Amino acid sequence: MEKIILQGVCSEQVFKLTGNLEEIKQEVLKMLDVWQKESEENNFDIRDKEIKDLRKRIKNIKDLEEFELIIFEFTCNYETYFKKSGKDLRVATCNNHDWDEINCIPESSDDYHKVAHYNYYKLIFKEGNYAVVKKEFEEGKLIFLEMDKNIKLEHDNTFKLCKIKRGFCIATNNELMKVNEITDEDLKSKLGILANLKND
Repeated sequence: MEKIILQGVCSEQVFKLTGNLEEIKQEVLKMLDVWQKESEENNFDIRDKEIKDLRKRIKNIKDLEEFELIIFEFTCNYETYFKKSGKDLRVATCNNHDWDEINCIPESSDDYHKVAHYNYYKLIFKEGNYAVVKKEFEEGKLIFLEMDKNIKLEHDNTFKLCKIKRGFCIATNNELMKVNEITDEDLKSKLGILANLKND
C-alpha cells in the first residue's frame, strides 16, 4: 500500500484501507497503537482492558464485514466506525489523531456519516427488554425494539442507533450490540399505548 499523508480541514476524517484481509487488520491494529501512544503522551485515561479486548477481536476477524460491528468510542471528537466497501475497508474517524503512519487512501470527510451508519434517536419508553424510540428531529414513526435489559438508556435522552443491513445496533463498550425490531403488531400496539400513558 502506498503511504499517503492525511490532511483535512474539519475534525471528520474518512479514509480507505486496501490490501488483503491480514494487511487491513494490521493497519487497524496500528490505529489502536496510535491512540494508545497519544493517550500515554497526554496523560489521558488508558483503558488497557478495552484495548486488549479490541486487539483480540480484530486479530480474530475472518471477514471485512465483521469490522462493521466494531466501534472505537474513544477517538477524539468523533467515534471511529468501519464499513466494508467491496474488497476495501472504509474508516470514518477523527483527524485530531496523527494517522499519518496508517497506509490509506484519503476520501471526502463529507462521507463520515455515510460510513458511520448511525442516526440519533430519542428514547420514548423502556420497560424490561422493550423500548420505544423515535428518530431525533423527525415527527411520527416510532420504532419498537427488543434488547438486552441491561442496556442503559435514559428517558428522553438522545443516543446513537446504527442501522446495519436489516437490523439495528446500539453502541456499547466499543462494539455494536444487536437489538431486534419488534414486528408483532399486537405487541407494538400495547407498547405504543404504554408509551403514551407514560408521557402524558
